[in-house]
Amino acid sequence: MFFLINLFNLNEASRKIFEDPVRIIEHQLRALGHKVELSNDQFVLADEGVNLIFENFNPAATAEIAAAKADGARFLFVATEEPTPKGWNHGLITEALKRYNEFPNAAKHCEGILYLIPGAHVHAWYSQWAPSAFIELGYAPTLVRPAEPFEPTFDFGFFGSMTQRRYKVLKRLSKYVGSQKAVRIESMFPTAEARDKVMREARVILQIRKDNRMGYVSSMRCNVALHLGRPVIAEPHDLADQSPWSKIVKFSESSETFLQDALLMRCAWQGVHSAQFEKFRSVLTPQFCIGRALEEIRLDT
Repeated sequence: MFFLINLFNLNEASRKIFEDPVRIIEHQLRALGHKVELSNDQFVLADEGVNLIFENFNPAATAEIAAAKADGARFLFVATEEPTPKGWNHGLITEALKRYNEFPNAAKHCEGILYLIPGAHVHAWYSQWAPSAFIELGYAPTLVRPAEPFEPTFDFGFFGSMTQRRYKVLKRLSKYVGSQKAVRIESMFPTAEARDKVMREARVILQIRKDNRMGYVSSMRCNVALHLGRPVIAEPHDLADQSPWSKIVKFSESSETFLQDALLMRCAWQGVHSAQFEKFRSVLTPQFCIGRALEEIRLDT
């Protein structure tokens, strides 16, 4: 099957934010034998393949999709946000409310929705508009980065948007470690290549929740770390036991044990990564992550 990942509805900043999930999904589809290309301005028609679009809709984008469908184009959406009564992600990002309200209008024109946040309530909401299935951001052999010839100088690394909660956790960990090179942080959303270079300065990657109300593990962050050659230590997550990631990375039982677990992992990071990566590769296969989802939504390939 040919999939055209079309980023026409994403601005430059959004394309940087979506760079990792786009790349992971692209490589997993290829690992399953599909042909994949990227575009910023064109659609393919039904006799050529399927247009795969990431959620970021406004009325103009919806109109383009509707017109293309009328000409014979097929659409599959990837949804990255958690729907709640207050909008995406409990209404924590106010500018996302317009996207939340526009999504049903755009979804009328798609054949299926692949969503990245697990949960029965998530499935129920997306399934209102089209056949929907959960996907994980998992392993693909072509995503493995080559080993670097230098020794990391920082104990821990964290990348992602900086919130007050994350800042407090990182500050507490840095104080606990008692080193000027305790944590290497990248929160400015550079290119994936630049981010990878920064994170390779650290031995262990930290998984820290953005907000107390958001209990989901970031599959994207864990995915990048393991493909990069770094193990992951995660603070307590409400849904850790319900996620395949609980079989792969280390979830601490409490805030206090998180600090202790982090120090232990720092000392044996290479062996821990080897163990985590083997589980990652065997559990989150391309078929489990995406192939199964395409079968669930019964996408005609």
